[in-house]
Amino acid sequence: MIETVSFPELTIIGCMVEASGEELPAAVAAAWERVFAADVGTAAYAAVSLPDETGLHRRLVGFMAAKASEIPDGMVRLDLDAGRYLRTAQDGPQAAIADGFARLHAHAEANGLKLSGIALDFGHQPGQQDGRHELHLALAPQLPALG
Repeated sequence: MIETVSFPELTIIGCMVEASGEELPAAVAAAWERVFAADVGTAAYAAVSLPDETGLHRRLVGFMAAKASEIPDGMVRLDLDAGRYLRTAQDGPQAAIADGFARLHAHAEANGLKLSGIALDFGHQPGQQDGRHELHLALAPQLPALG
């Protein structure tokens, strides 16, 4: 099931990855190891895909945090504005996450929805390769229609 949800402003602290397509899986896995080793005392882990600006894929892998949280050495903070997202759940191996995002993209295209280029994946856990992931694609902000 795909639904539209609204999120307030979100803050994610973590490791930024910029890599080519073939280097991305190993770079993201190494970033998750650094995040999990930081032992920040949370269970709310998130991966954020950001629009590519330099020809490289950009991912922030980290954890949800309060805006005033301390940023561990070697990590960065990303503040996402409040917004609307398409959401679906994906159960199973991490390899199937791409299928979930493909369904979200197809839904957006079929319904004429514009996307912002930001994707969220909640569900990563230390030592756990399979499980439930909540996948989100941010909708582009829409200006109100003037009458």
